[in-house]
Parts: sequence; C-alpha cells; structure tokens
Amino acid sequence: MSTGLSGGGEPTSRFWRQLGDVHSHELDAYGFDDLKRRQALRYFTWRWDIGRLLDSEQLRFLLRRSSVADWVACGLPPVELSRAAWAPLTWPVHDRWLYVAAVRLLWQYAEKHGHARVMALAEPRLGNPPPVYFRGRLISQDLANSALESIAIERALAGRTPQSILEVGAGYGRTAFAMMNLYADSQYTIVDIEPALTIARWYLTRLFDPKRLRFVRADCLEELGNSHYDLALSISSLQEMTREQVSVYLDLFDRVVAGGCVYLKQWRAWYNPHDDLMMRFSEYPIPRRWARRFVEAAPVQTHFRQAAWYVPGVDEDRR
Repeated sequence: MSTGLSGGGEPTSRFWRQLGDVHSHELDAYGFDDLKRRQALRYFTWRWDIGRLLDSEQLRFLLRRSSVADWVACGLPPVELSRAAWAPLTWPVHDRWLYVAAVRLLWQYAEKHGHARVMALAEPRLGNPPPVYFRGRLISQDLANSALESIAIERALAGRTPQSILEVGAGYGRTAFAMMNLYADSQYTIVDIEPALTIARWYLTRLFDPKRLRFVRADCLEELGNSHYDLALSISSLQEMTREQVSVYLDLFDRVVAGGCVYLKQWRAWYNPHDDLMMRFSEYPIPRRWARRFVEAAPVQTHFRQAAWYVPGVDEDRR
C-alpha cells in the first residue's frame, strides 16, 4: 500500500492511529446515530467541567465579552436537563446546565462576529446533537464555531468564491457542512484517516448530493494527482501529526492550491504524548513564497492561532 508520503514515512501519527482505534471501537459498539454526543467530543466539540471553570480560556473570553444581562439570559430556563434528553451522555446535571449556558454565550458572540449565513443554518438533527435550545431554536457550538471560522475564511478569500475546497482532518464534517452551504456550487474533498472518513461520509452524504463530495485516505494522497483547489483548510489537526507529516500536507497545499488560499487554525503550542512531540504554530514550515493574509489569535479558543495565505500560481512566480 502506498503511504502517500515522500520518503515512505508513516501516513499517520501514533496519535491519529490511537484516536482512530477508539472511534472504530465506538462505531462497532454504538453505530453512527449519536456521533455528536460521542465522536464529536474528540474532534472540535468541547465539554466544560464546572469544577475546572476558571481554567477554561473559552469561558473567560466569552464572559469578558458579555454583559450581566447576557449571563442571566443564557443561564435561565427553559433548559432541558433530564437524563433521558441527554442520553447516552452521563454528565452531572450541573455540567449539563453549564454546557447549555456556555453554548448560548458562544452563540451570542457568534451572532455578532460570525458569518450571518452560517448562523442562519439549522443545526442538523442527524447525529443527535445535545439538546441546547435558545430563542426557540436548536443551536450548537459546532455551528457557532464554524460561523467564526467562515468569516475569517471569507476575509482570506478577499471576494473570491471557491469552486473547489480541500480539507485535511475534517472530523465528522462540521466545517464542511458550513462551507458547502456557503458555497453551494463547490466541490469538497476531505483527506483523513479511518474511521473519520467513514463518519464524515455517513454524515455529509445524507445532507448533500454525494457527487459534490470526495473522500481520500491519508495514505493515498497520490489519488489527488493534478487536482486543483481554490481553498485548502485544516482545523485542529496539524498539531496531532509528526513534523514530517505536517511538511507533506503543506507541500501538498503548495502544489494543489496554486492561485488559491490556505486557512489554518491550530493550537499555538501543543504536546502530543503519543508521539512525544511539542508542535508550535510558529514552527510550521510555511513555504516562503506564500503571501500571508493574516495571522492572529483565534477568537474564543484563544490558545489557537488562525492564519491564511495566498498561494501564488506558477505564472506569478515567474514574473
């Protein structure tokens, strides 16, 4: 089997393989129906623990940017807290309440600072999202975070409408859901490991025309061939790779996104215990020819950095 990596290196890190094993076990045991209450919590869906409330940079960020009236509105009923409504989650009732209040605070912030068209989308009930309601509608932190990322991506695109999008490490497909709704004529390619690809395929092909989607295993990058993309993105995945693998994906973006944009949102610094690696955003080997659009602290998840670059085309390099 081809690795898809230069030099014949491993196609995935130990971290990704361990995560894949956990998710494979859960799929075998429970199936897909509760993925937003199971697998999503190991992707980019966050749980808040009332015992570690002051340790959360996300809640500190949101509380500093909310009024007392906001806090009250987000914490008051109606709040669905019954065990039956939250099953199979077994969180204590105070953590269920905190989750609802935190997601509502995030939603209020995203209404002011995120992409309005993403915020107007209905949260799909597919995958059984937690029962968080606000102002008469089902909401989610996944939609709110995607709205904040989408407005940053739109800024990076500088008026361009992408027809082809590549995402590395898409989780169950929360960002793809937002992007494919925003850019309704786009084709979307996801590169990931199993069973993440199977999870994303199950989720997204039930919400969109499967002809718009392409799924490529991380060890089969050669399948991309001479593909071209207007936008490539990766959110909270590069820090989970080895340095060699990060270089492979950045080289891939350099080749297939010429004339387009790259958006990254990754931990500022993160220690990967499975591979015994400390990965820092500032150390990613970004090709020197890329033109930076912005690099900044991400909103809400302030331990993350988000950045975007324009990748010059071949003809532009020759000028």
